[in-house]
Amino acid sequence: MTEQSLRRLIGAVSATIAALVLITVISSYLTRGSLPRNYGTEKVPAITAAVDISFDSYHRPFVTADNLQDAFFAEGWLHASERLWQMEMLRRAGSGRLAELLGGDLLDTDIQLWRSGVPQLAQRLEQNAGASLLTDIDVYLAGVNASMAYHKPSPPEFLLLSHRPKPWKRADVFALGALMASQSANNLSNELLRLDLLNVLGGKQFSLFLRDHRAIMDYPYILAGTSARIDQSLSLSTPSGTPEGLRNLLDPAENPLMPRLGFGSNGWVVGPERSASRQALFAFDSHDELGVPNLFYQVHLSYGDGRELNGWSVPGLPGVINGYNERIAWGFTNIGDSQDLFLEKRDPDDRLRYLDGEEWYTADTETVLIPIRDGSEHELTIITTRNGPLISEDPPLALAWTVHQLDQQGLDSMIDFNTARNWQEFNAALDDFPAPLLNATYADIDGNIGFRTAGRLPLRGAGNGLFPLRGDKPENRWQGTVPAEEMPRLLNPPQAYIAAANAGVNAADSGPLVSADNAAPYRIARLQSVLSGTDKLTLDDMQQLQMDWYDSQAAMLLPTMLRDLDITTLSDSASYATGLLLEWQAQPVATRDSAAAIIFQHWYLTLARDVFEPALGEDIYQRLLGKNYVLNQALDSLILDDTIRGWWPDNRERVLSRTLNRSIESLGRILGPDITSWRLDQLQSVALEHQVGKELPVFSEWFACSRKPWGGSPAAVGRANYKYTRPFEVSHGATVRVVAELGSGIKASSIIPGGQSGHPLSEHYCDQLPAWLSGDLLPITQPDRETAQQFRLTPN
Repeated sequence: MTEQSLRRLIGAVSATIAALVLITVISSYLTRGSLPRNYGTEKVPAITAAVDISFDSYHRPFVTADNLQDAFFAEGWLHASERLWQMEMLRRAGSGRLAELLGGDLLDTDIQLWRSGVPQLAQRLEQNAGASLLTDIDVYLAGVNASMAYHKPSPPEFLLLSHRPKPWKRADVFALGALMASQSANNLSNELLRLDLLNVLGGKQFSLFLRDHRAIMDYPYILAGTSARIDQSLSLSTPSGTPEGLRNLLDPAENPLMPRLGFGSNGWVVGPERSASRQALFAFDSHDELGVPNLFYQVHLSYGDGRELNGWSVPGLPGVINGYNERIAWGFTNIGDSQDLFLEKRDPDDRLRYLDGEEWYTADTETVLIPIRDGSEHELTIITTRNGPLISEDPPLALAWTVHQLDQQGLDSMIDFNTARNWQEFNAALDDFPAPLLNATYADIDGNIGFRTAGRLPLRGAGNGLFPLRGDKPENRWQGTVPAEEMPRLLNPPQAYIAAANAGVNAADSGPLVSADNAAPYRIARLQSVLSGTDKLTLDDMQQLQMDWYDSQAAMLLPTMLRDLDITTLSDSASYATGLLLEWQAQPVATRDSAAAIIFQHWYLTLARDVFEPALGEDIYQRLLGKNYVLNQALDSLILDDTIRGWWPDNRERVLSRTLNRSIESLGRILGPDITSWRLDQLQSVALEHQVGKELPVFSEWFACSRKPWGGSPAAVGRANYKYTRPFEVSHGATVRVVAELGSGIKASSIIPGGQSGHPLSEHYCDQLPAWLSGDLLPITQPDRETAQQFRLTPN
């Protein structure tokens, strides 16, 4: 190389380095410049009087306003300053416009959103909105847009995508309401899975996946009654073709770029008779997909003459979802099945003609244009049969969803239950709540505790909503919805506690079927056992129960699994492991240092593969692993009921022993040969990931809260839930934990994973995670105005 060439090379490298340094400096300036500047005083439109905001040390805001509308303005300001990227993704998903921002890879998701009717629901919710709600939304949006104008540049996600978000409008708020209804609608994914399972297995073996723990005679229902077996008298013939590869792209568990807005959860309340303080106790922990930013943003609104609204809001919606005001506290847990699938019979010569009994009819159609990031548009024709819109055309598969035929119900009820002051007003608000279907736990300062199911519940013509029915049979069609006054509810029961945990609500003789597709009874059984054990429960007891790692699944299954082992075929290591399991099963707590906990969980999944994978094939088996509840119901039934034939690939005892041997051998390769040194937290961990980091791994560490070792199990009340496709990588857990004592003044503490801020450079992005991991709660108290960060909004 000549000296001149070398100089040119050095010059080129130097220029490249200088450019990279310049880009880094500019990027750092822009990203740090996008941190919220909520301090001092700012003049804003649309408020009637000054609004003061104080932040505690975790940046939880305490708003003081003259009226609720001014408080909503401040909430909109705070949401946009801290969570604008999250809001952008949520409004785009609810309106079917993800591909416009993220490109053609999201087109299939937008298509499914439109075919399912999510953007159309948003439009109906806006049409149904009353004048008072629109006023509240307008002032909230004024706060959002004023904050967007004040905080420039935009958060770093927008910088990476070279995107400038547009001002918010009414339709965006209703888009979030529609998305929330969709993601919590329950078992669409499970019905699609069962359709594929039937296609692979045939009717006899498939019946295992229609079994339900509701058949257990002592099932721990919320509302007592007589159990009955699930109706399996369905025509289980294999359909002529199933939707190959059709996935529920609206489920974040199946589509990592789908924003999270669904609810899981535990919730329980204790009456004065069981409380050490003789005041009602409230405990709630919402179980959702973990990530940053957190699903919820905590806010505290004080307004008017002593009115309060405190709790956990969804950025993009005014008010709070779960929370408390000056008189009542409430929490929502996901339950209920408001969606069913129907296999339609289509005229082979006309894609718009469908059979209904002996009559052929022409389906309705709607055409929409879906924008894509490259500037093009996709034209989509949506076909709607008498059962609902087609989410698949090969075969024609129609989705019935209660909100497709929404009357005058809308989001007005959300503000109404936020401001309710007693059980009667709370119930009246929920009578008009359209979707999603939810269980509400309730407590108030007068010592009342209550429960009810809210939302629109279908009256089915046939079946239990577990599996797609034939759409050409008129007797299968829905017959309307359950009247609000017939929805399950309970006030001040004799046992003086009520618990809900995504499990079955009521027995066959005590009201309508809320859902046959429920969580196994692990958590609800443990909650009822602990709450019934004493009449001197305290807030500390509530807090400890939220982190309870007692594995009720292990307690239920291990006696049978260990009893039925063929001990003559066990390896020395497996024999030693059985001793650990025998000792542990008396008190199966999945502590971080437990060897038995990791052995049980690993053995369970090894057994699942041995039993199901040969019959299903790898692809369908992986889909089954993605649905923990469906797999639990099926495998637990096989373990506990030795009359079930045709599934065990070998002698039952040999299968249990073989899979234990394999599990111990596999764990030994990972953790070493010394079982006494094994710990659950050597494998199990939790990380809070960001959507951008998932899609662009180069940014994953910058956007994520780092992975931490952890304990617990998917079956525990203190849920450490992972997808069975990615064992021990905890992905679902409590997105908020709160406990409260409802006396003359409500005493409450809470925690969220991550932090209040959605900005990765903020000190409040991950600052609550250490306390969340250890099970600590942060008292909710008004910060000292002399020392706290202060911000004032004043009228123009």
